Amino acid sequence: MKYPATIYAKALVEVLADAGKAGVKDEPRFAENFLALVRRNGDEMHLRKILDDASRFARGKSGVRKVTVESARALSPKQKDAVAKFIKADDIVEERVDPELIAGIRIILDDELQFDGSLKKKLAGAFGSRT
Repeated sequence: MKYPATIYAKALVEVLADAGKAGVKDEPRFAENFLALVRRNGDEMHLRKILDDASRFARGKSGVRKVTVESARALSPKQKDAVAKFIKADDIVEERVDPELIAGIRIILDDELQFDGSLKKKLAGAFGSRT
């Protein structure tokens, strides 16, 4: 990789922020030029990581949080109400079903694990293995 994904991501966020401040409304051209640069440097295979990092940086600048709620089965309305108490109005919320959790819930805030109340973690702790 010619440049780390974080460098590409920070550059993309800064260019788009500067363009927004200047009132430039040509985002498709910026996106095309950015993609051409990544391809020219041979880093196209890392594009997913670059875009994930750019999204995280942009959310950080705007104060918006990404909240991922993982559970073994779809959340019931009562469970959704309980989780909603921790969520701000402008948060980006993603719900995922992960049967490997067995039971319980895992909450990830800004792509960093914050709470793991899953049975999978409790079993791993009880038997001394790490997952």
